[in-house]
Order: sequence, then C-alpha cells, then structure tokens
Amino acid sequence: MGPGGISRLSGFAFFSTLISMLSKSYVMLPVVVAACALPHIATAASSVRVEAPPPVTADGEAHAAKPMPEFFPTARTMKITLSLDASPSNGAEVALGGAWQGYLPEPGKVALALGWDRGEWHIRGDRLRKRFTAAALNPSSAVPRTLTARVRLDPDGVPVGAVFRADGKPVIFQGLEADALLAWLDPGGWGEVRVTARGGAANVSAEVRYAADGSLIIVR
Repeated sequence: MGPGGISRLSGFAFFSTLISMLSKSYVMLPVVVAACALPHIATAASSVRVEAPPPVTADGEAHAAKPMPEFFPTARTMKITLSLDASPSNGAEVALGGAWQGYLPEPGKVALALGWDRGEWHIRGDRLRKRFTAAALNPSSAVPRTLTARVRLDPDGVPVGAVFRADGKPVIFQGLEADALLAWLDPGGWGEVRVTARGGAANVSAEVRYAADGSLIIVR
C-alpha cells in the first residue's frame, strides 16, 4: 500500500474514533447533568404527612403527631394542608408549634392551628386574640373537604405573605389581618405537627411541605 493509502486509512481511523467519542459523550451528558442536579433535586421539597385515627366514640377525639419537616435554605414556600371527610357534626384540626407531652391540651404551644368545626373553617394561635372563622361552601353537606394555607418565605425563612384556600377556592377569615398574622409567624421555631379528629371525622390527614421557588428541569 502506498503512502496515500496509509494516509487515507489513518484519516478514517481518526474520524471513526472521534465519532465514537462523541457518541459516548452524548450518552454520558444526561448522566452528568442528572448527577450535578441531584443535590438540588434533593432539597427541592421537604414534607411530612400525618394521619389521625378515627375517634373511638362519636363524641371523642383522636390524635397523631410527627416532627416538622426539615427546613432548607432555598425554601420559599410553606404549604399546610388539612383534609377530612367533613360533616355538620364533626371536626378536625392541624396544629403546629412546640412538642407536646403526649396529647394533653397545651394551648400555649399551639403557634398556629387550622381546622374544621361543625360546618365552618377556623384559624387560631397562641398570639391571636381569638379564633377566626370562615364560612364553608354548602356547610350542611357531608363531603371530603380540604383547607390549605400557602405561606411565602423570604431568603431568611421569614413569612412575607399568606393565602388560604378551601376546597380549591379562596377563603377569608373574617377580621383576621394578614400583616398581624405574618408579624409573629415563626416556622423555624415550630417543632411538631399534630392532627386531631373529632366526632365522626374520618380520613383526617395533614401535610406540611417546604418547597423551593424554582423550576425543575430533567434532561433525559
């Protein structure tokens, strides 16, 4: 084979090797991107879900509690959700605050509580002057219901805004001033989530979730 033949063979081998390397790079790229994104995905959300057992008697109550979810530096939203099969005669509540000794009532440790009580929603706390209520849509109906509170947080974890929704629609607690509420909310000082089911309430559960303010992009 002449010099030209050797040159053409070497060129072919070079381009074959180059194409093979590029193909492997394309295969590895999503893996590298995914590996780099894992630390961010891991802290995209942090949540805890608590389910209350049904009360033993029609006029009794039952409780369940878990530690608050872990807060992380990029969290910009805290969402509190209370769900239950509601009726005009039962009740349920999710309370956040200090750790309770057993399940004995300790009002001073309830920093914030959201609940359902025989046909209406309510919010209370150790620094609210009273319990504020909001009328429910079709309060006489026995149906599954959900109350959510979405609290916006600044980079220091301080609440700067709060929105409440009942069954997917905006709800306003009469007389409650948002600025006054935000002035003392301190999620960083809360240690436990407690859920209570009262009367014949069934399927009572609550979720507290911290979420980052951003988009998650997955490369495949």
